[in-house]
Amino acid sequence: MTGFPEITFPVVTTGGEAAWQHTTSEHWSALARDWLLDPSSLTAKLKGQCQQFEVQLLGQREAPLLADEQTWLGPQKSCIVREVLLWCDGQPWVFARSVFPFSALAQQQLRLEDLGTKPLGEHLFKQPDLTRSAVEVSSFAPNTKVGQLHQQLGFAPATLWGRRSRFTAAGQHVLVAEVFIGASPLAQELAND
Repeated sequence: MTGFPEITFPVVTTGGEAAWQHTTSEHWSALARDWLLDPSSLTAKLKGQCQQFEVQLLGQREAPLLADEQTWLGPQKSCIVREVLLWCDGQPWVFARSVFPFSALAQQQLRLEDLGTKPLGEHLFKQPDLTRSAVEVSSFAPNTKVGQLHQQLGFAPATLWGRRSRFTAAGQHVLVAEVFIGASPLAQELAND
């Protein structure tokens, strides 16, 4: 891709726009189940779907921990927030927000300070002691920050779906939320419903 669009970081600045929950998938399409509940690496899955995979780093810095993130990471006032867009063949497919404590940034085994535009998920799945929590899912209305980002990237207003789970490695927790936007098969299926 020749140049990424300018996106204001952080995209998500306040809590309450997502209603994260564990849910049954009986009413979902096979495609929705395949993308939202797949336990394997999303990065690997995306790379298998396209010829050119790219990570656009929107930013990584200290930020306040949102109330719903404290459920997973404990009552700390601030943490490190990393937001990226994952692109497949020049189209945005995923907005991802990762949150982790300062102790994870300092953990030598994880080397999170060195990621840059490398995909976090691929990095985490290489950790020998990696465990992952159950997946939570949420919808995102067109007027949410993520819904507005989807429209800023040139797509029609739509309800989007995302997932999040907590990864644990080297004694550290990393909360990763991934929302399927833009040209992703899940966003396209929902747009055509």
